[in-house]
Amino acid sequence: MIHYFYLGILVALSFFLNGCQDKKPTYLYLMLHPQYLQREYNHCVEEVADPALPCETILHAQADFTNLINQREQEPEGFGARILQAQENSISLKRKFEATLQAYHTLGSSKPSTADLAKMRVILDQAQAEYEKSKEIVKILLAVIAATSLV
Repeated sequence: MIHYFYLGILVALSFFLNGCQDKKPTYLYLMLHPQYLQREYNHCVEEVADPALPCETILHAQADFTNLINQREQEPEGFGARILQAQENSISLKRKFEATLQAYHTLGSSKPSTADLAKMRVILDQAQAEYEKSKEIVKILLAVIAATSLV
């Protein structure tokens, strides 16, 4: 009986681990995890690269991350100003998103036509996407700082 229990755990664990291995890293994940990015980049540039690796995304992220590191090294004050500007932009877009969300809820409670509600939803989704993108930019810039400050 106990053997079946351990066998069940082993099978469940193998399914779990296989599920984790099938996922390909996104551009954002790579940009936020520079050590992982470097490891995967090294695998892509080896002569016998794993065809399962999303090397195009990895190479793109590596080039962008290296470019950001070079910008930080060449002009640290300018890079810092860029971070502050990105943070200010993110705050502004968050306020815009929150105002749009409030307007959407207000419109929804006034029993609008389906077309009006759909138009407002498109505007809301766009505001949310802009805000999410701005947060990603801030995180990426801060990841560059973190990666280059470990010396």
